[in-house]
Amino acid sequence: MDLAIPLAKTGVISAAANLWLAIPIGFIFGYALFHAGFTDSRRIAWAFYFKDVGVPVVMFSAIVTGMIGLWGLSLIGVLDIALVYRLPTYLVPMAVGGVLFGVGMVIGGYCPGTAIAAVATGKIDGMVFIGGFLIGSLVFGDFFPVWGDFYNSDYQGAFRLDQWLDIGLGPMVLIIVIVAIAGTVGMIFVQDFVWGKKDTMTRSRPFVKLQGALVAAAVAIGIIFAFFPTSSFIDDTVETPFYIVPRADVIEAAP
Repeated sequence: MDLAIPLAKTGVISAAANLWLAIPIGFIFGYALFHAGFTDSRRIAWAFYFKDVGVPVVMFSAIVTGMIGLWGLSLIGVLDIALVYRLPTYLVPMAVGGVLFGVGMVIGGYCPGTAIAAVATGKIDGMVFIGGFLIGSLVFGDFFPVWGDFYNSDYQGAFRLDQWLDIGLGPMVLIIVIVAIAGTVGMIFVQDFVWGKKDTMTRSRPFVKLQGALVAAAVAIGIIFAFFPTSSFIDDTVETPFYIVPRADVIEAAP
């Protein structure tokens, strides 16, 4: 079976068509965000108070779905994971950035994606958030020489959890599936405990009832995939195709 993904890199579609595809995909993504209620800044802010854990639950499900989907497509020969861009890890700067990002979500009630979708629905608070986001980006760029060294520090390459824990990628996938399920159930429990089952049970029961089969399927697939060796999924001898050459590599390559 010929590899068909990534479509642009394998020549199935042109680079221009690849860019144009971003438009319908963006509309579909925005539509999904709107109907999931994520264009309401309160939904995101409530997650940090465990009043409505819908946002992190969706994030957990997206991680598990994407992870299992990538592995499955790779095993049947549709996807060459070596052609897929993997974000390089700058551990400490990313940890600091994650904290700042979380604080921004609590204050503004949005992330960049949900803010854009909110603007499309005419939300004024979304427009204010995007304005602040753009101003902050300009300030970050203008003052980059001040924190540029820190930004490029603690470079780890395309580092994976299985490498960090020194276990196979298959067992790592299974562990993430279990952690995602445990995290989801745990957050729903905390939500019910803190705010009372009277107000939250209407959200908890549909999850358990309607998505129980999907959870069981994810665990079953994770158990099956746990027995596949890492080499059947990722060829670690192939250099990750970074779109932007990491600064650490540039320094090492310099004469």
